[in-house]
Amino acid sequence: MAKDKKKKEKKKKKKNNQSVDTFSQLYTTKGKEKAPVGISLGQSIDRSGDKLFLGTDYVEVNIPERPWADMLADVEHWTPLPFTHGIEMELIIADDSGEYPPGEEMVYRMKEIVKDAIKIMDEMLYEGREDFLPVPDYIRQKVLARPWGRDDLEKGYAMDIRYALGDSSVDIDTFARDGNVTAITYILELVTPPCVYIEELAYWASTLFLLAKATLPKDLHIIASAINPATKEYMRGVSQADHSHLGSFNSELEKIQAYCMIRNFIPHLIALTCNSPILNNKPTDVVKIINRRITAPNCTRSLRLKYNTTMLSGNDPKYYIPYLTDLSENSVNFFLQTVQKASLEDGRFQDVFPVTDWGTIEVRISDAQISICRRIGVGMLIQAMCYKARKLLEKGIWVPDAGSETIATNREGAIERGLISLFRPINITREKLAQYDPEFAEQYLGPENQPIRYMMQAVQRMFFYLKDVLKELGFLYSPFMKPLLQSVFGNVSYAEPPITEAEYQLSLYDFKLQNGEDPSILYDLIYFTILYCQDPLNNPLTGVLTLPKEMRD
Repeated sequence: MAKDKKKKEKKKKKKNNQSVDTFSQLYTTKGKEKAPVGISLGQSIDRSGDKLFLGTDYVEVNIPERPWADMLADVEHWTPLPFTHGIEMELIIADDSGEYPPGEEMVYRMKEIVKDAIKIMDEMLYEGREDFLPVPDYIRQKVLARPWGRDDLEKGYAMDIRYALGDSSVDIDTFARDGNVTAITYILELVTPPCVYIEELAYWASTLFLLAKATLPKDLHIIASAINPATKEYMRGVSQADHSHLGSFNSELEKIQAYCMIRNFIPHLIALTCNSPILNNKPTDVVKIINRRITAPNCTRSLRLKYNTTMLSGNDPKYYIPYLTDLSENSVNFFLQTVQKASLEDGRFQDVFPVTDWGTIEVRISDAQISICRRIGVGMLIQAMCYKARKLLEKGIWVPDAGSETIATNREGAIERGLISLFRPINITREKLAQYDPEFAEQYLGPENQPIRYMMQAVQRMFFYLKDVLKELGFLYSPFMKPLLQSVFGNVSYAEPPITEAEYQLSLYDFKLQNGEDPSILYDLIYFTILYCQDPLNNPLTGVLTLPKEMRD
């Protein structure tokens, strides 16, 4: 069995002295190198012989453990977000064998499930329950009405929560079936309220998962993966994603510049978040593991993105979401014309969409992750991209345009091979990018004498580019960011980078196959879905983080 892989370490979030308006980090000195308070540097790791690793002087970065319950109760030291952030999380609902329950039957059952969710959520907020952590007063005070049920034309019966947002409030369909697919689906959609702290976002994500577990009948399970590994073939629209909504931008110009920044890094986000490599209980090719590296060159990493071509952008550069300089009527029409959609309602199903009905940027590209920890880390990474755009704009610098040809080409490669895909710049030069931002040009393409060859290196350089804002925001040494950094910098206890949750699924499959077991990973995913939502600091990528000097300085 793969039980060794089920022993996961907990992680500690460092304390910081931040307020909502101040993003700074305290440092102490260790020898000649600065290290954040509470962080210690361990032994050096020699990565000079591995061509995939960029940077120099890799060392272990020890982030002390801290229980999630302690972090949650320590509201005074929560880490603020520069933009409001909500996540829509889609989950598989299936029985013991991975089969979907009959659609008509689920209409009735889902209504009963939602009724139970309302009852339990109400008890959590106003009475307390032993099977859930206490609700922090800060969060309870932001819930402005008792949870209630509402009939929705698309979602059916939904649980709504009224949540404070600045001086106003917003009603959120927090618990319902996904309403984006016209047929009766088996997808449960959990929606966090818009949050202003990392811990607040993690609390809601974890709590809604546990609420789903508590309300589902004994014969049904929630499964966190972008594709049901046991389903025989892809069914149109039946795949699962994590959608992030970011709001509270200072201006429309800042918002559209943030959109352009995210757009540039779509291939990088795909490579980090692909998590649907198995369909009909097997990957698309033989899993190859060479020197502890899960190469699996012909195993598609995101079957969701490969097959779900109607609810996202495509790989044709001519029709890929365009670079925009404003949100005028002409620009919005240009956006719709480029993606060949007649209306905003039809045009919103893109990788990134900057004009939602709620005034947010929606990022739809991420596969559903197995762990809450990685979900929050991905949200923090997107926040850092938007904050980088803000910082550039403050200096009078425009976000460069990497070009639809480069983005779409590498988007396709990342879908197929994830972090081991080749990175190919198309019809773009370092000189053109440097006209806007020389640092972006250097990191996006690599130096002239060391051009980027693989997506793993492209993602490493993305982190180099964002390092200053990750430090300023207090994100760099967060336990939620740790698994993303481990994916490309290491160290993972059972494999060498590059590794994401897609490779983790492939390694589970191969582990069971090599040990003469049924290689189906369905039950493992059912188990891990609960394990990793009970403690949102927990995730599959165990090990001590290692970082090069370029990320530590």
